[in-house]
Amino acid sequence: MTRTQRTFLAVAAALAMGVAVAPLHPVLAEGITKVWGVVTDTQGKPLPKVKVNFEAVDVKKKVGPVTTNKDGKFFIAALDISVAKKWKVITDFPGYKTVKVHYEIIDSEKQDRGSGDVILGTKQEFPDLQFALPGDVGRNLVNFVMAKEADFAAAVQAERKKKEGGETTASAGAPSGAQPATPAVAAATPEPPKAGVEGLKKAKELADAGRHVEAIEGYKAYLAKDPTGNPAVYFYLGKSLFETGDDSGAAQAFSKGVELKPDMKWAHFFLGNVHLRQERFKEAAGEFEKEITLQPDFDKVWFQLGKAYVLGGEDDKAIAAFEKANTIDPTKSESYMELAAIYEKRKDKAKAEEMYQKVIAVDPGNAAAVFYNLGVHAWNENKDKEAVQAFQKAIEIDPKYAPAHKELARVLTRLQDFHGAVQHYQEYLKLNPQAPDAKEILDTIALLKG
Repeated sequence: MTRTQRTFLAVAAALAMGVAVAPLHPVLAEGITKVWGVVTDTQGKPLPKVKVNFEAVDVKKKVGPVTTNKDGKFFIAALDISVAKKWKVITDFPGYKTVKVHYEIIDSEKQDRGSGDVILGTKQEFPDLQFALPGDVGRNLVNFVMAKEADFAAAVQAERKKKEGGETTASAGAPSGAQPATPAVAAATPEPPKAGVEGLKKAKELADAGRHVEAIEGYKAYLAKDPTGNPAVYFYLGKSLFETGDDSGAAQAFSKGVELKPDMKWAHFFLGNVHLRQERFKEAAGEFEKEITLQPDFDKVWFQLGKAYVLGGEDDKAIAAFEKANTIDPTKSESYMELAAIYEKRKDKAKAEEMYQKVIAVDPGNAAAVFYNLGVHAWNENKDKEAVQAFQKAIEIDPKYAPAHKELARVLTRLQDFHGAVQHYQEYLKLNPQAPDAKEILDTIALLKG
């Protein structure tokens, strides 16, 4: 077996095992969420070995594939939703097509951010999903029903009849094997948005509940009646447009708010985030700089300014911004990690290690989990060298941290360091001999040894 064949087979096996979850409730980076689901056929039978990809909408970004296990389940532990607000979750299984997508998006406050069923046609147009940060009580659930291509048309017709029947009956029970009932967003068709103070209050309540599409209608109704009397409404409108992924509309709203009220706080901050998402890093930095003139003592503004500088290739300015963020609030680890990444890039190991030690000092009991999640984040971004550094740091802090050994082995496999990968897979099994994926890992080790 050639080296290339070994790499391909081992990476495929590693991907099939999915991404591990850091135990003991690790501190995930801001904007990192988890998504899980099940893929079945029309009879409810689990479909293993289905590839599931996550594709960002309006941004060239793809994560995956992850592969369903023998129970038809898939799981991604660290999806960075800060790079894109909307995602398509796409199944790939030769000889099959997706009939239906069922999704439930519940945030950490138990608010329904979007739930429903979408029946797909022959074009396989998967829905745009806006995932939430679920915390301990929420979820990002995406289930799929698939059918063989020969049976696809009949399966779609059956699902449509089932849906039509459900809409015309008041039955509270679901048939055996059916998807969980979708939480109702409203019992009746919502009333048209009311202009005025009452309508504005209602729109803000809708936005707070994550129902931004309805909130946008309310804000626009208010502004149609009074386009200049309350500049803050443009800010509220911009935030909801930003949440729905309408960057152009959001930028227009924030800009109008600033035009009417030049000292409006946070508008430049959100304009900067719009530019960041559109990869206009110089413009983003300019907006964050304007926000700092209004609010010089908010660490998160300095942090975002540092991010804009880094992405724009201005590392010296980024260092100054991150250091300022740390001066304002030295208890947050994110700025230290950004500084460590800059020093790693400069091959300044001493300064990088100094930053790592500050991360550990901020949260010593959870430091290994912090580095583990940073490694998962880097892996999902296809930044293999950064992932290796993070997983190695997690292991250095806690040599018995089994998940870090496994994930490091996966990255080393992709980098064709087969000897190192085998060592860490073996250490993982030594620490976790009853692991549910033990057989798959043993098979991967055999492939790596060739």
